Amino acid sequence: MQRRGFLALLAAALVMAVVAVVIASRGDRDVSRAPTGQRALPGLADKLSDLGRFRLTRGAMTVNFAITDQRWTVVEKGNYPANQERVRKLLLQLAELELIEPKTDKPELLARLDLDDPANGKSTLVAVQDRAGALVGQLIIGRSRPTEIGGGEAGVYVRRSDSEQAWLARGSFDLGGDALSWLDRRIVDIAPARVQSVVLTAADGNAVILTRPSADQPFAIDGLPADERPKPDAALAAPAGALDALDLSDVKPESELAIPQNGTATAAFTTFDGLVVGLRISQSEVGGWVAIDVSGFGEGEAEAKALSARLAHWSFAVPAERAKLLRTTLSDLLLPHGS
Repeated sequence: MQRRGFLALLAAALVMAVVAVVIASRGDRDVSRAPTGQRALPGLADKLSDLGRFRLTRGAMTVNFAITDQRWTVVEKGNYPANQERVRKLLLQLAELELIEPKTDKPELLARLDLDDPANGKSTLVAVQDRAGALVGQLIIGRSRPTEIGGGEAGVYVRRSDSEQAWLARGSFDLGGDALSWLDRRIVDIAPARVQSVVLTAADGNAVILTRPSADQPFAIDGLPADERPKPDAALAAPAGALDALDLSDVKPESELAIPQNGTATAAFTTFDGLVVGLRISQSEVGGWVAIDVSGFGEGEAEAKALSARLAHWSFAVPAERAKLLRTTLSDLLLPHGS
């Protein structure tokens, strides 16, 4: 009898759990279906060109964005430029988000749709302001339901920050990641084929110069001693790829992390078309921070001006493998004696 009683209680508990999920997803039938085309944030579409700030909050993470010099920046990273395409896509999706069907308004069921308090780390609160600082709208965004609406359209659960009423809305969002994930990660992108020479100088002043007469010729070590043998061409060419699609791992204003002009390792890259990119490299053993100085001549002058305007006054953390290339020494490029 005791076993039968336990099984009965277990069955009842399972039924109640199923009912709770159904209620959460199907909603309160006393709430009318949203009129076709009703926006989740009705005033946003008309103010897209007048936005000045917005904020994402999820758990312990808060990322603030602000318009600085006519572009979106990430406040927590010293107002470094954000990924403009990702930001614009998010704001446009918010403006176009269409309410489809009411769901639950019971606070105890909101967590099942990832619509509970954003401080709990599942939902994301998005707050948007205009350039005068006035609040344009706030929305809590929860679980995605890509197959809920049908017809190949994505769905997402949302609720307004001043309401416990959950809605299924037509739309989707990419809200993942922290402040770093919202940055414009690309520092520079200089293809190895463009590089004519590389000068790598250690903190102690010892330097190695790699140069070549044309893009179809291999690099050679300038001033190589007669009794030394260089490694194969691929090894000599490797440092020239250090700036190829170089992405940051982190960034700080130069005022927060200054890399000295003197007494530090440096690397200088000169392209065939007149671009000169110089890097000052920190002494960190894992990865590395770099400051970048750009100049140019001839055809490279205009590109140098644009790069300098974007990269000056910042220090960048770069991946460990790129930092290693920037610290290449002469011994790294020579075959062992007797080999």
